[in-house]
Amino acid sequence: MSLQLLKSDIESKHFRRIYYICGDEPYLKHYYYNELKKALFSGETDHPDCVIKNASELELSEFIDAVSSFPIFAERKAVILKDLSLSGEIAEWLLKHIKEIEENNVIIIYQISESADSRLSIFKLFKKAVSDYGLWVDIGPLDQQTLFKWVCQQFRKHGKTIDPQTVSYFISSTSTDMYSLSNEIMKLSFYCNVNITVEDIDKITSKTIDAKTYELTNAVFDKNSEKVFSVLKTLSDMRTNEIMIMASIYSSVTTLYKTKLLFESGLSPSEIELELGQKGFVVNKNLAKLKTISFDTLEKIIDICTETDIISKTTSVDYTELLSELIMSIIELI
Repeated sequence: MSLQLLKSDIESKHFRRIYYICGDEPYLKHYYYNELKKALFSGETDHPDCVIKNASELELSEFIDAVSSFPIFAERKAVILKDLSLSGEIAEWLLKHIKEIEENNVIIIYQISESADSRLSIFKLFKKAVSDYGLWVDIGPLDQQTLFKWVCQQFRKHGKTIDPQTVSYFISSTSTDMYSLSNEIMKLSFYCNVNITVEDIDKITSKTIDAKTYELTNAVFDKNSEKVFSVLKTLSDMRTNEIMIMASIYSSVTTLYKTKLLFESGLSPSEIELELGQKGFVVNKNLAKLKTISFDTLEKIIDICTETDIISKTTSVDYTELLSELIMSIIELI
C-alpha cells in the first residue's frame, strides 16, 4: 500500500514532509528513491536545492541548518539522508521537530544498508512520526507473478522475445535478486539473437549455486554421467562444499517424493506449486521425471542419502569420494 502511495506522490507531484525508504529489495529501493528525487526537481538528478549526505558523516547542527533554510532555485528543497541510525541525534531531533519542518522542504531517509530492530520502542515511535507527517515505504521482493512480468518487460525493452517457460527457467537458473537479473538480461540482450532460448541462458548467464545443484540432480536422474561430472567441475570451480552439494541432492530427492505424493493424491500441478512453494516450470519438469520413478525407488534413494549424511557427520572420510559414491548409487537405482 505504501509503495502505491509513493507512486501516486511521484505522478501527482504532491509531496509529503518526510519519506523513509527501506526494505529487502535493493533494486526497487534505488529505483523509487531515484524516481522521487527526479520528480522533486523535474527530472534533474543533480540540483543545487538537493542536499545528499551520509547520515553518519553529518553533524546535527548541519542537518538543522539544511532543513531550516529555504529553496533558492526550485519550489522546494530536498534533504536526503543515507543510512540514518534511529539511535542517533538526528533521529532524536526529528522525533521532536518533524511537524515543524517547512512544507517546501522534503526530507528523504534512504536506508541502503542500515536496518533497525522493529521490536525496539524507538523504531515504533519513529515509524509513527514518519507515518503521521510523511510516508514510510518498506519495499520487499516482488512476488513470483510480478517478477515474471518484470523480466518479460525488461527483455521487451531490449528488443528481445522470450517464451513463458524460458522466463521461468531463466529466473530459476539465475536469481530472484533484481540487480542480478537485470545484469543477466543485459548480457543476454547484447550477445543473443532476437529470441532468447534455454540454450542461450545455459551458455551466457552466471548461474547460482542452487541452480547448478538443481542441474546436477536433473543430470543424475537423467543418468547423464557426462553432464553430472561437467556440473560437478563447475561447482568445484565455484568452491562449493561437497556437504552442501550432498544436502542439496537430498533436498531435491525429498521434494520429488513430496511432489509424487501430492500428485498421486489428486492435486493439480498448480496446486502442487502452491503447496511446495515452487515455480510451475520446476513442478512440471519434476512430474515428467517422476513418470518412470516409483515410490519404492525414491524411498531407497532417500535411505542412501540419509546413510551418506550420517557417514559424513560421524566418520573421517573423503567428501569428494563420498559424493561420487552417492551419485553413482542413485544412478544405479534409477
